[in-house]
Amino acid sequence: MRKPKRKNIIFCAAALCVVLIVVVFLSFLGKKQVNVWYVEQGLENAWVQVLSAVENPPENFAEIAVWDGSKIPSGAGILITAKPWQTDEKVFVYPRLSWELEYQGAVVLALDPWMVFRKHMNPVLTYERLSETGGDGILLIAGRDISAVRAWTSRFIQEEPGKFPYGEDVWLEWEQKLFAGSRFLPGAHSYDWESALLRLMGNETAWLYAPLSKIRGYGDPRKAILEATPFPENGNQYSLQAALLWALPTGSAKEKEKLTQVMDWLKNPNTQTIIADTLEWIPSDPYGVPYDPVSLSSHRVWLTASFVYTLND
Repeated sequence: MRKPKRKNIIFCAAALCVVLIVVVFLSFLGKKQVNVWYVEQGLENAWVQVLSAVENPPENFAEIAVWDGSKIPSGAGILITAKPWQTDEKVFVYPRLSWELEYQGAVVLALDPWMVFRKHMNPVLTYERLSETGGDGILLIAGRDISAVRAWTSRFIQEEPGKFPYGEDVWLEWEQKLFAGSRFLPGAHSYDWESALLRLMGNETAWLYAPLSKIRGYGDPRKAILEATPFPENGNQYSLQAALLWALPTGSAKEKEKLTQVMDWLKNPNTQTIIADTLEWIPSDPYGVPYDPVSLSSHRVWLTASFVYTLND
């Protein structure tokens, strides 16, 4: 009677081992990849707001890690940044970006375009008016902000559409002579954004070249009378300067493959609308919903621009 009992014990032990092996194997197969949101420093609070505002945000993201802008993270996750690629070039040009919406594996989510703002009763700024001295109306610039100075400089320094000169010296030379003559008002180099916006809302004909976010964030309710148009250029092509927000999957090829659904979620126009509204920008997707009329005008310009460019600090 002992032998059958011993056989039963051995059989049960073997069966238990098989069950444990199957459980461990299935557990291994079912283990989900844990990802990280790598978010550029300065954007982390906005990204928290985005994830709080959207319905059903992606799961399997363990944390939001602040990215310092150096090396692209090697771990599994998605990098959210305005500057995914390190470059020494002053200008980064993206042909057909509004058609393709991707570049080197990164997806553009939203943008802050530079537009020419004017009161709706004022005429559109023309290319001819840019070269006039003492013409009708006033050109406004926030001269104390180097980003505004470089934005204007980039418009005059192009050798041809989409082609900018190399070297810091030529940029500095143009920045120094930008305020020479009577292109801008006397003292324009001392204007901040508040001063420029206040002058824009005055009774005189005026144009202000500025990022959309400056208008979105301006507290004067009279800004509803403003309209946005692209910067005037000579020829049939026109370009758009903008800050761009990118999403770039990180990790191994296998880890990136598992992030496909999350990237599809980021491409969704509803998701991009929430991202854009949080930043006071516009969504990149053609079916994203702009916030207000000037955002709608800016969105249309984005969708039809010959090329888009960003300026590096």
